[in-house]
Amino acid sequence: MSIPNIFETKRKNYSAKCPHCGDPHHYTELQFPAVNDRGTWVIKCNACSEHFAIGLKNPVESPTGTCKVLERYDDEENPYAGLAEYAVEKAVYKLAINDEDPIFDYSAHPIYCCPETDEGLEKAALAELTAAIGDIRQQWGIIQNNYLARRMPDVDHLVVSIKVPCSCAQNHMATFYCPLQINPNASLEEDDFLLANISGVDLDDVLSGIHSKSYLMVALDKLIVRWRLCKDQVLIAAPFVGHQWKSKSQKLEIWERLLKQLDARRTVFLTRSATWSGYKSALQETGLDHDVLANYGLENQIVATGNKKQDFHAKVYIGIGDQCEVFSGSANLVDGPSMENATFAVSPRNKVIKKYVDPLKLSLPDAPDRANHHLMIHLTDDGWIGTLQDGPAPELT
Repeated sequence: MSIPNIFETKRKNYSAKCPHCGDPHHYTELQFPAVNDRGTWVIKCNACSEHFAIGLKNPVESPTGTCKVLERYDDEENPYAGLAEYAVEKAVYKLAINDEDPIFDYSAHPIYCCPETDEGLEKAALAELTAAIGDIRQQWGIIQNNYLARRMPDVDHLVVSIKVPCSCAQNHMATFYCPLQINPNASLEEDDFLLANISGVDLDDVLSGIHSKSYLMVALDKLIVRWRLCKDQVLIAAPFVGHQWKSKSQKLEIWERLLKQLDARRTVFLTRSATWSGYKSALQETGLDHDVLANYGLENQIVATGNKKQDFHAKVYIGIGDQCEVFSGSANLVDGPSMENATFAVSPRNKVIKKYVDPLKLSLPDAPDRANHHLMIHLTDDGWIGTLQDGPAPELT
């Protein structure tokens, strides 16, 4: 039996609805092990722009989440005496329904294979990262000190470039990345990184052909990891998730696996109305009512903005950028041993929009801006160095 830590700061996640328009606002309330202040936030509503108030513990220290906090008041030192109406509809939640947790499965079928030897390179790349993590961690410490000491441009990702051993004559280079988080107390580990690319690999040659459903699902997982770094948006278009012989719980597992791979801000998801309804029904079976979640803005945001189309049977998955990567074929989003055909191709954005997006009658929303720089750690003749480089990500070759 685990013993609770009485000296631990507790966190409660809240959704509070604007009393004027009902728009939900998410925030976190901290509770310290000793002294706790009570107070008030005055908030500008994200939807209607009206002001309203929220009462909470530790108004100075608690994270604001999606709330636009205009003023903070302490009940003892400066109690709030204004006229803003307090939010009365509030819900505490512990859901992880919108948590992103992308993974790269090195034990599954490799997609980064040497074109000369046909050997998978992913495990070798991971072994090199593991061997060098001490040097990489040291450079990361230097980067953090520099980042904290001076004003630097916005950066989304820390990237590591590392050579991958292979018996061929090519110079394979692996590109790993992780989201940039400036935290001097955190330790950088190899598990923090995702593999975005290994140079000298022909993905068209590896992925185009006849493969099992399970292979194609793994390949899609790995391509999404790649696209999270180097593309502006990801388009998922498939009429079915799972198939008719899957139970609701099995279908929900497929949904959860896929949704955790994706960045909700940069994902456009198209499927049939019945498939969206199937997700909500499967969620209901676990005791979560999608409509109640939506009422407090807690539903999965990819599902919330999902597109519906009945008259299509295409299965296409695209990393959208100036140059797009298109993965398509006959397989729906489901594991299994049966064989399906697949193709992988690179094409300019304007052609992809004309050939794939417009026929589906989709209107892509504007993608959120990406940072203009990335931080790169790589090995030189003088040892490992970290540098600030142009562009949101390195070019993947």
